[in-house]
Formats: sequence, C-alpha cells, structure tokens
Amino acid sequence: MAEPTSSSAKEDEILALEYNTTNVKKAKLNSTLAALLDDPVLSDVPRKPSLSDVDTLISLELGSAMRVSVLKLDGTSFDVAVMNSATVKDLKLAVKKKVNEMEQSKMGHRHIS
Repeated sequence: MAEPTSSSAKEDEILALEYNTTNVKKAKLNSTLAALLDDPVLSDVPRKPSLSDVDTLISLELGSAMRVSVLKLDGTSFDVAVMNSATVKDLKLAVKKKVNEMEQSKMGHRHIS
C-alpha cells in the first residue's frame, strides 16, 4: 500500500480547512439568523423562511400584499400574508402552510390533509 504523497496530504489539509471554514460560516449565519428571528420586530417571519415567505413579507411592507386574519372555530386566530394578486388557491395554500407550521411547532412533525 503506497503512502500518500506530500501534495496529497496538503490537498487533504486544504480540504479540511475549507470544510471547517464553511462550517464556521454556517454556524455564524445560523446564530445571526436565530438572533434576528428572536427580535420582536420580525415576529411574523417563520423560523425557517423560504424565499417566497421573505418576498411576500417584503411585499406586505411595500403595500403589494395583504395580511388575512383567519378565525378558527375554537376562537383562536392567526394571520397569513398573500400577494394582492393571489388566487383562492394561493390563499388556501398559505393557510395550509401556516397551520402545518403551527402544528409542527407545538407537536413536532405532523401532516394535515
């Protein structure tokens, strides 16, 4: 069995350094994101926001989206944000997504049909 050459060992070191640097960057980004999401000003941002979530919230601030309040039969309510041009299907998907997020945060992974 041949021993690794010095260039191969250097490449391994460089790869390990890049891997560690990437992990450090991800950890810093996640801690910064967690700190931002704990800010009361950003309380309407989901814990793991998608690009479309962020886009809708920005549009809400700019006036090209609306916030819809949903009153449940048990007396509780929640808000969803949809674009002004949203269809009933878009609203239904937003409500379904919000309910899934609320259920997952309370009880872990669940699927609601």
